[in-house]
Amino acid sequence: MQVQLSLQNKLQLLCDILDEHQSGSCVSLNEHAQLERLAASLLAHENLSGQDIQNVLTNIQQYGKDGTAASDLSMHIDNHQEQFSHWINTVQQNL
Repeated sequence: MQVQLSLQNKLQLLCDILDEHQSGSCVSLNEHAQLERLAASLLAHENLSGQDIQNVLTNIQQYGKDGTAASDLSMHIDNHQEQFSHWINTVQQNL
């Protein structure tokens, strides 16, 4: 049985994953792939039409995609540290 997540559940999940990345927790390639899929799913959601959230979701999707191909995940995450807070704040505004 597959459970369908609500828009709010997806946004909260996205915040939780980004928070893990920001805190420097051990992050896997699978989590980057999950971020990419989750951002793509949210981009397709008609109730999220604001330009700020669309831009942030596009950036998160690209971050996830780049992370799955990164040779050094720690460096990839470190290179995005200053973006995580902005991304999380923007997503939380849409909860």
